Amino acid sequence: MEQKNIQITTSPDAKPSYANSVKVHVTDEEVILQFAMIRAEEGRGVLVSEIVLSPKHAIRFQKALDDTLKKHFTRHLPE
Repeated sequence: MEQKNIQITTSPDAKPSYANSVKVHVTDEEVILQFAMIRAEEGRGVLVSEIVLSPKHAIRFQKALDDTLKKHFTRHLPE
């Protein structure tokens, strides 16, 4: 598969979100990732973002995340 360069622009009002928890739901048609910010001391959390992927894209995402983490931590972990 040929790699294409895709230019992505960011909306001026886009803001990053922090999540310390994720729940994954899987069906035959989709994979749903629900990211939340949990405040344990308060006993509650807030849904920060919900991402819906096709199973095919979820597998690609898993591979990309796995490859990226392996590259990062093999370079940056103390020996």
